[in-house]
Amino acid sequence: MTSWDSKALSFINQTSRWDKEKHIGSFLTFSINLLRTLLHANITLQIEFQDEFTARVKNAYPEYLEDMVLDPEPIKKMLYSNAFKTIYWPAIPPPNHNVLKDLLQAFSSSVIIPLHTEPANSMILLGWSEPVEMTAAFQECIETMRIRLKEIITHSQQHSHFQRVAARFSAIMHAMPHAIIFINNDGYSGWVNQPAAELLELSGAGEQLPAILSDAMMQLRSRATNAEEIYQEAMQLFSSPANVITNWEWKFDYPTEKKYNVICMPVSSQQVSGRLWIFEAV
Repeated sequence: MTSWDSKALSFINQTSRWDKEKHIGSFLTFSINLLRTLLHANITLQIEFQDEFTARVKNAYPEYLEDMVLDPEPIKKMLYSNAFKTIYWPAIPPPNHNVLKDLLQAFSSSVIIPLHTEPANSMILLGWSEPVEMTAAFQECIETMRIRLKEIITHSQQHSHFQRVAARFSAIMHAMPHAIIFINNDGYSGWVNQPAAELLELSGAGEQLPAILSDAMMQLRSRATNAEEIYQEAMQLFSSPANVITNWEWKFDYPTEKKYNVICMPVSSQQVSGRLWIFEAV
């Protein structure tokens, strides 16, 4: 096995372990730093095309290049003229033929790796102070790393998207006046908003173990003045094919007299399977 084969395999192995063991938020930064280490590059960075007017440098080494703003149009023209294939420069083109001259003025060789990953396309720039012989084995190594980098960026983008969706969902659920409880069928995860945390006398809103939620729900039911009626309704609920109940009254007289209209229904999708409870004070 040649040294370039070893470097490509090492990049795949190390990023695969990071994917399983470390925090996804720093996955891309780690991967670009690993590129620099394995390829002995003197400059590594990502150029992200944020909109038609802005390209921004990310994950940069040297660090002073971080967040540098570039004009995306000439860079995109260069990438499109090369059919979005990797660009190999054993010798850096002269400034009048080099749209990246501001980044590469002190370097001898460079590789530009376009990464076509919707919705935010980007590219990776590598540079060396000394000339690099870009053999067929070297280029094969780069192309293998490119495939893995595209997977990493796609994974990171998906993670960021899901984080935004989760933050939106959490903000909406916490703003609702009803007590909302979700217990996942996996036995490991559950969730409550702030009114539900107060109703169940939990320490706080957010993620909770299903065992804790089930115990709190049982204690809540035992405090109800119509606990026996609730129990009978529950037996019918869980034996019913529809497995849904609405307009279910839970009544309390301690610490204050209060009545809740309760809805209980299954929730099922490709990602989630569990039961949703909604307590509306009436």
